[in-house]
Amino acid sequence: MKKLSLGLLIAGLSLTLLSAGPVAAAGPQWMDATHIFEADVQKLVQNVKMETKAAWAKRTKAPLPRRKEYAVGDTETFWTKNIKENKFEQTPATLKAIGKHCYVFVENGKNVSEKAIAKVQKSYDETIYPTDTSTFGSEWKPGIDGDERITLLMFDIKDGFSGEGGFVGGYFFAGDEFLQSQIPADVDVKSNEREMFYLDINPSDPDSDHYMSVVAHEFQHMIHFANDPRENTWVNESCSQIAPYLCGFGHANQIMSLLQAPDNSLTAWSQEQMVANYGHVYLWNYYLMNRYLGTDQSRGSFFKDLVADKATGIEGFDKALKPFKTDFRSAYADFAVTNFVNDPKLEKGQFAYDKSLGRLKFPVSSTLKTLPGEFQDKVSLWGADGIKVELGTARTSVKVEFAGAYAKFTEGKFNGFLVAAVLSSSRGSVEPVIKYVELKPLAEKNVQMGTLELTGLDKFDSLMLVVSGQAPDGIPDAAYAKVPGLPYVIRVSDSGATVARATPSGRRSIRGFAEDYVRSAGDLGNADEKISALAFTNVENLSFEVTRSVRQQLDEGSFEAVDELISLGAREADREALRPLARKVADQLKFNRGAGNNPDLDSRIEALTSF
Repeated sequence: MKKLSLGLLIAGLSLTLLSAGPVAAAGPQWMDATHIFEADVQKLVQNVKMETKAAWAKRTKAPLPRRKEYAVGDTETFWTKNIKENKFEQTPATLKAIGKHCYVFVENGKNVSEKAIAKVQKSYDETIYPTDTSTFGSEWKPGIDGDERITLLMFDIKDGFSGEGGFVGGYFFAGDEFLQSQIPADVDVKSNEREMFYLDINPSDPDSDHYMSVVAHEFQHMIHFANDPRENTWVNESCSQIAPYLCGFGHANQIMSLLQAPDNSLTAWSQEQMVANYGHVYLWNYYLMNRYLGTDQSRGSFFKDLVADKATGIEGFDKALKPFKTDFRSAYADFAVTNFVNDPKLEKGQFAYDKSLGRLKFPVSSTLKTLPGEFQDKVSLWGADGIKVELGTARTSVKVEFAGAYAKFTEGKFNGFLVAAVLSSSRGSVEPVIKYVELKPLAEKNVQMGTLELTGLDKFDSLMLVVSGQAPDGIPDAAYAKVPGLPYVIRVSDSGATVARATPSGRRSIRGFAEDYVRSAGDLGNADEKISALAFTNVENLSFEVTRSVRQQLDEGSFEAVDELISLGAREADREALRPLARKVADQLKFNRGAGNNPDLDSRIEALTSF
């Protein structure tokens, strides 16, 4: 095998950003527009004192303001943001409902059903308000206007949505927490001088079950601003993304966009992969909840500490994770492996989600089917790549060699990589094993490299390599938000004698995969697009597992998996659900049969195509 020519390999890889256009997703995906106000809001935070109308009146000896007593049917005109044209404009609206904690206004001339309005008010009062406040803390109360009720404005957000891609589902504008008279002339914003957030009604559907996810999301932003107005976008959004789940509205549907752009930086908040950002920060907090926050009390304690602490970004997570004897760097390393492996058998569930995301796995960047093999790419800081290595024909010893760029950020501060190697068996006959490549820097060559020797491979047929990029400690997140992907090279080779792997008696049954396939197929047409989208991912993963097992057993001369699948089609309902999978397996058998006749294969092909 050739030696790694580090200088040539690393120098030959560009340090430009990975080219990635807008992320496609299954159906329109909603986005939050809160972050588009970030620059103006930070100018206000740094230069303008937040004070209530009453406090300002006392300070200036002006008449004390009188809080308006609203009645259903009252009208107000609000400043709203025309996102497409990047300007503030006025939107008249009518008060449709008054709740314990909210006012619900609807834009004049727009039709929103009474049922939807009642659901928004009831869900906010009874579920969202108590859940978000008990988890994240309190909003500014009674706030700038002295009224404890929060305004929810339902209107058509002008975002340029044309039927495809993402649309703005809502936003919280922190400029409303400042008195208009105190906003400098060079900050072009308009304040409604009240606690409020903005909810879209086109193409958002207020009658849909997931509409309230946006409400829970935006309310967290309001709470976060009241407690830590300088927080980094990705941390703030991560809390807002987990809020709907805690309120009972299910998983974030932006996970599907993340699956199409898995090497997405957790901390950079890339404009090119905006929807994927939301999926990423959601999974991050969901992983932390599964791993460390097993009770409502621990969740509330963790997120309140995170929101209230004035430390921002990674530093805030370091402090919030300290009671759990871990930090951001360590937790992220495990999170990155989990996204590609997701196996509860590995290290007692340390690298797995719960059953609701039990089949979720990021797609790999490459599969090395024969050895020796080589792969080179770039990885984002706090992003990760997966490289799968098939060991079916590998010999007794496998060597993994890694070389990656060693970039200087400031004096004595360089980036790092973490390279994890997970050995597993598709038959499930042994528990998977994780090892790590020990990396050492060669500063004079601007590279870091390491080697891992793997032996005892007779029980394993698959190796997953997970490469994650890591920023240096002590560097603010914003300092490397636009750092391009860092190049690396992985080479895998084998040596020694041929391995006698598991015999046919050690074959893994496909029954569990097929039964899960039937259950997931039943969710493909679910009205809840999040459930349907996750079902699609599950079906694809399960289809791969079954066809792989069939291929391996056919190579061994066994029809065990094929016959098991045929037997599962005895029930009419199961047969219909399994039909696409049965056709795939039938195609495998046809390929093995070739042009000749084979009665054993022919009878099974006929049985599968009759599903």
